[in-house]
Amino acid sequence: MKVCYIFKPLINYSYTLKQQHIFMKRKIYLFCLALSMTCIATSSFAQRGKSEFSIGYGYYSIYSLINGTPFNASSGSTTLTYRYYLTKDFTIGIGLGYENISTWGSFVNIVPEITATYLDTRGSRYRVRLYGSVAYGITAFKDLNVGPGLADETGVKPWAFQATPFGIRIGRQIAGYAEIGLGYKGLINAGMSVRFPRKAVHHAPAKSAE
Repeated sequence: MKVCYIFKPLINYSYTLKQQHIFMKRKIYLFCLALSMTCIATSSFAQRGKSEFSIGYGYYSIYSLINGTPFNASSGSTTLTYRYYLTKDFTIGIGLGYENISTWGSFVNIVPEITATYLDTRGSRYRVRLYGSVAYGITAFKDLNVGPGLADETGVKPWAFQATPFGIRIGRQIAGYAEIGLGYKGLINAGMSVRFPRKAVHHAPAKSAE
């Protein structure tokens, strides 16, 4: 019996490492899947409309607000978003987000989104765009709050969402932005945005009749 007690911590440690390895593989797979979808969307739509990439940082996400103290020791939410302009005022896209709450768990979010513009000063010297967006997707959750009597909730969850009634983008191809909303990005998040112009489609000249 003593031998069993001696090796039990080693067995538990080995099991924990195995679970972490499996979860890491899932996160890598989900990230690669989202990146592939982004690349496919970019190459598929490049001839038809503008593409936009943004990177930002937010705080007070739904994860840090929902449980309160002590489950709100958050790293903040780091986000990467791709948007494709179906029209001048409407986009579809996908967002990636990461947040770590040391007293609860880590969150990798993959979230499709739509955005609508309600004000755009295209003709002015300093372009200002006001918009709103909604998004819903999945979360790869790694439970860090495990122990005796506590279930391991690690897995893919339908938790990721973002509702943003107010967003502002100032600039043209390169711009700064800020958003106020509720969800995985935080109550407030801000960052930089780069917009790639529509590629021109060149048509071959018509052959003259001989």
